[in-house]
Amino acid sequence: MAQHTHLPRVLFLGMQGRFSYAPLRALLEAGIQVCAVVVPTEQDYAVEMHAIQKQEQFPLSRTMLPVLNFSINSSILDVARERNIPVWKVWQLSHPETIRVLSEYKPDMICVACFSKRIPRDILNIPRLGCLNVHPSLLPTNRGPEPLFWTFREGSEQTGVTIHLMDEGLDSGVIVAQQAMDIPDGISYSDLEEQSSLLGGTLLVQSVWDMYKQEAVLQKQDETKSSYHPFPCEGDFVVPIAEWSARHVYNFICGVASWGSPIALLSGNKTIQIKKAISYSQETIDQNDKVGYRKSDEGFWVKCKQGSVLVE
Repeated sequence: MAQHTHLPRVLFLGMQGRFSYAPLRALLEAGIQVCAVVVPTEQDYAVEMHAIQKQEQFPLSRTMLPVLNFSINSSILDVARERNIPVWKVWQLSHPETIRVLSEYKPDMICVACFSKRIPRDILNIPRLGCLNVHPSLLPTNRGPEPLFWTFREGSEQTGVTIHLMDEGLDSGVIVAQQAMDIPDGISYSDLEEQSSLLGGTLLVQSVWDMYKQEAVLQKQDETKSSYHPFPCEGDFVVPIAEWSARHVYNFICGVASWGSPIALLSGNKTIQIKKAISYSQETIDQNDKVGYRKSDEGFWVKCKQGSVLVE
């Protein structure tokens, strides 16, 4: 095993959401040196159209940096402020100025947890040990920008987190670490995301040290088992109840209701707009009921492929 006298140096790329917060916090608590934090910005907000700009330090502010329903109620910019870590807002990752600025940190690794911009080869080549990405699915399944949504959409009973080395493909690099986790009935998107982010932080720390000590066991992804999903569209919030079990319907609604997009149950050629799912039953309402739903004191019982779901 190689001996090292210094701590790993990493650049951290993330956004102001829960899935970036926990991995960054985990790196710092493990004693890993985060030399800078990089966040994306859009062209319309880029002052004087610079490709990369240093974020001025500012007092902590929960109103300036909201993180919806996050129990720790903080963001990566708060963490950077607390630890006096430089923050860079990036518009063009492929711009020579961006590459120059980030290269000057001479990182051992780049760590990515929820970053909205495609990372080009010139950035991937900066760290000597590669770029690690935290992805909330059991790759190679559910590649793409919103894997947790598709986990709910597919009715999965298990998901997980994968740490992989980034290449120029979409979540296709070799796996460094991976761990499964069960999905309990009725869990919300935010709660599953928080659980995934905490697991992701633990696995990211493990992966950084394994790569740094040259102890990582890399596993190539099986392309025959891969799946990719884009960002959800309006039609992805329509539930085909004749094809799904009541448990599937219930868990999907509970999972994605917080997105704010209208959810509709498709029954024959009719759609039923709903607010939330209350419960589900393995029992099916009267099979002779051609309408497919029955009113109750709490809401409506809707017949599914197997069982019934109570919705409001």
